[in-house]
Amino acid sequence: MSTIDQQGMLIDSKVQLKRFESIEHGNLSSVKAIVVHQTDAPTAQHTFNSYNGGGNGAHFLIGKDGTIYQTASTAKRCYHVGRLIKSKCLTLNKDNCNSVEMAKILAKSWSSQIKAIDNHERQKSYPDRYPVNSDALGIEIVGKHLNDQQYEAVNPLQNESLKWLVAELYCHFGLSGEDVYRHPQVSYKHPGEAKGASW
Repeated sequence: MSTIDQQGMLIDSKVQLKRFESIEHGNLSSVKAIVVHQTDAPTAQHTFNSYNGGGNGAHFLIGKDGTIYQTASTAKRCYHVGRLIKSKCLTLNKDNCNSVEMAKILAKSWSSQIKAIDNHERQKSYPDRYPVNSDALGIEIVGKHLNDQQYEAVNPLQNESLKWLVAELYCHFGLSGEDVYRHPQVSYKHPGEAKGASW
C-alpha cells in the first residue's frame, strides 16, 4: 500500500510527484470527499502549463496513458470545486430540504437563486451538503470538452488508474464510494464532465 509523507505527498511507484505550489491555497484541515474532473485540455502538459500560472487546479492528474501525477499536497486546499455549489437535498431527497426556506430561495431569479442556494448549503456540514474546496481532494482526468454535453471519453487506462487512486485515498482518509462525486453533481459545470469515469 502507498504512504502519505509529511508533505502530504502520496508515495508509491504508480504516482509521479509533480507538485505545483502555485495551485495550493492554504491548508486543507480534513479530507471528507473526492471530486472527479476533466481538464478540457488535450494533454497533461497543457494542464501543467496552466498550473504554472497559479489559480485553479486539483491534487491529482491522470494522463491519457494512465499516468498518475500528484500536482498538489493532500494537506493543501486547491480551487477545483467551483464558486457555487448545488443543493444536495434538492438533488437527492427533496423531503430533507427546509421547504419554507427553500421555497423562498426557489422563487428568486436564476442568478439570485444559485447564490442563495450556495449560501444556504455552506451553512451545513458535509455530508449534509456537497463537498467544497476546504474539505475535498480533486482528481483531474485529461480530456477535451467537445460540446455542450460531451467531453472526450475517459479511456480504460485512465479508469484503471482512477480506480487504484481512489481506493488508496479511501484507505488514507477513511472515505467510501459515497464520498466521491463527479464535478457536475457538485457545482454548475457541463453535464458531460467525467461522465465516463468509473471507480
